[in-house]
Amino acid sequence: MSKPKKVSFELITRDSVTGHPMYALLEELVESHHEELRFAKLALAWCTSWKTDADGNITLGKCVKASDLHRELAPYDFVILLARWYWRDERTPDVERRRLLDHELCHAAVKADKHGEPMEDVRGRKVYRTRRHDFEEFVEIVERYGLETTTCGKAIAEAIRLHPPEFKGCARCAEQPGWVTTEDLVGRRRAKRCACWIEFQQIRTEIPA
Repeated sequence: MSKPKKVSFELITRDSVTGHPMYALLEELVESHHEELRFAKLALAWCTSWKTDADGNITLGKCVKASDLHRELAPYDFVILLARWYWRDERTPDVERRRLLDHELCHAAVKADKHGEPMEDVRGRKVYRTRRHDFEEFVEIVERYGLETTTCGKAIAEAIRLHPPEFKGCARCAEQPGWVTTEDLVGRRRAKRCACWIEFQQIRTEIPA
């Protein structure tokens, strides 16, 4: 039997334990620094297939503009992809998560017509575009976080890559890390892997070699 095909993307839902604080941060950044995206429909998702390139560069985030077809299929204007292994690691400071999300939001912009006015399509929807870096970084990001944070973020990612995190059991499996005991309908008890261990193993496989 062949192995199931791996899925490279996973939508982060707004009402999930993981997603709730992430979308709260997203909305805070939009309100504070990205007024033109106030009515844009933004989604967050994990990308689990990014690898280190030949120059040792690691992708930690990417802002993807929805095409007309994508907008027909799902109510999003942009999807911000994030490296789960980097975002979830305890060594990643909150300021780096904030900087990364703020950076990706800088890529999202409203498209203007020849008169400089925001464009709309025939359905009255705002038209967006993807904005390029100013100099391998956005001026706003340097102003808000300093130039050194870009290097800092890369250094943290490299440290995580070279020294993957160790497993720490959750409250359910604290006594026997990685395992929980379940009981079926007839009272038979058996051990199975805890959900936190399964997630930990999944994230470890995503860390570039």
